[in-house]
Formats: sequence, C-alpha cells, structure tokens
Amino acid sequence: MFAVPQRIDFHVSGDGYRCAVRVWETAEPIGRIVCLHGIISHAAWYWRSCRHLAEAGFEVHFLDRRGSGLSAAARGDVDVHPTWLADVEDYLEGLTGQLPRILLGISWGGKLAAAVARHRPGMVDGLGLLCPGLFAQRGANRVQRLALVLAAALGLEGRRVAIPLRDPALFTGGADSRSYIAADPLTLREITIRFALADLQLTRYATEAPEQIHSPTLLMLAGGDRIIDNRRVRAFVQRMGSADKRVIEYPEATHTLEFEPNRLEFFEDLAGWAREVALSAAVQRAGP
Repeated sequence: MFAVPQRIDFHVSGDGYRCAVRVWETAEPIGRIVCLHGIISHAAWYWRSCRHLAEAGFEVHFLDRRGSGLSAAARGDVDVHPTWLADVEDYLEGLTGQLPRILLGISWGGKLAAAVARHRPGMVDGLGLLCPGLFAQRGANRVQRLALVLAAALGLEGRRVAIPLRDPALFTGGADSRSYIAADPLTLREITIRFALADLQLTRYATEAPEQIHSPTLLMLAGGDRIIDNRRVRAFVQRMGSADKRVIEYPEATHTLEFEPNRLEFFEDLAGWAREVALSAAVQRAGP
C-alpha cells in the first residue's frame, strides 16, 4: 500500500479551540490510529512512523495538542486537565464509520492516552504507550508542587515557566536529531503555571487506577531512557485491567524511538501490533 501525502486539517473542539491535525490516508484502511505527542514535541516530529503506519494500511491522525505545534493559540497553556481529555475524546467521536480505532500516546501523550482509556472505556480498540510519561525519573517534588499551588492562589497562574527538559540529548543520541530539536521553532519551551497544575492533575488521574483500563495495550520502552521511570511504568501496565498486554523494550534506545538509527524495527513492531488489534476488533464487530 502507498500512503498519500499528509494533509493538515483543523478540528474545532467543544469550546471553539482549533486544534491542528495531520492526516495520512491510505487506500482501503484496516483501521484508524490517533496519535498524541509529548510535552515539548508536536506531530511533525513523527512523520516517518506515521507514513510507515499509513503504508501498512492505517489511516493516521496526529493531533497537535492545544497550544503546541500548529495549534498556536494560547501557546503552552490550558485551563484544566479535563480540557485535554475533551479535545481527544471529541476528535475520536467525530471519526465516522466502523473502522477499529487505536489511540497511540508518545511520552507525555502516553499519559493523556491512558487517561482517555480510563475515562472512556470502549472508546478505542487498542492503546499504544510509547515511552509514556506516566512516571518520570525526576518529577516535581512536594515543595515544587506547593509552590505552584501558592503561585496560582496569588493570581500568577498565567506566568510562564521553562520546561525542565531543555537538553535535546535527553530525547536522542543522534547529533542530527539533537540539532533538529534545538532549532525547531515549534518545539515548546515554556508553559504556564496553570498548565503545570493541570499536568499534575492529569498525572494523578492517569496513574491512580490502572485496573480501570481494559483496552488491549502495547508498551514500548527505551532501555536508555533518562526521562521515564521504566520500572514504575512496567508495574503500572502489569496492573492494568486489560487481559491483552504486550511489552517491547529496545535496550540501547534513548527516549524518542522515532529518532533512533534502528527506527525501522520500532516501526515494524508497532505496525504489526496495530494490525493484530485492528483485525481482532474487525472480527469481533462482524460477530459469529
């Protein structure tokens, strides 16, 4: 199969916000994959894997989170964490037809994807978590969390703070990819205190009840990840309510699998799992 070039659409959320969406189509798709990116990244980072998935038979939709990438309004800001959930759920509900739906979350987007799977059981047929930001190696400590709450109480919730993940080497070992991240004008460098508080709330919601997530799940981990706490993420997935869970770890990889020199292996593993999920869901829809 050969994917047509991507197109860029804009989805209007329930509150009127226009979220950019990159779409890769293919003839006679076997399923739809909706993708969510990390805290500093955006959809354009992941065009290679999206193209590969489209060539494997999937219609791929990659949302730029509000305030990120081409979703330029209110950059690095959100009011409350349910807004992020609503953006994704509203988009998924707008996908017409009976094609199986897979939600794919990368890094921070994995946290949002897990939250959606918990909040709306049955909305997706499969959940892909790629180095998901459910548990960080260095998360905000108690003093930092209290400082955020105090700042908001003083009316400073709109003040911007730097995202601590400033070193491109945290994401990839490749020199070209590090240069790309450093120079990318759409990479998010700052967020509001309001965003940071919403992120804490999202983390709590996404991680507090893994047994409520029942979607068939793929977890992909990078053995050399310096951002994600792989041990805690593995334990979280093992506690999930899904009976169909698969874990793949790439021992030498850094955080962003997309930028790895052996990324084709990752692409093929992901596409193979997605194909299994889509075909299984299609059989269940067809009935006896």
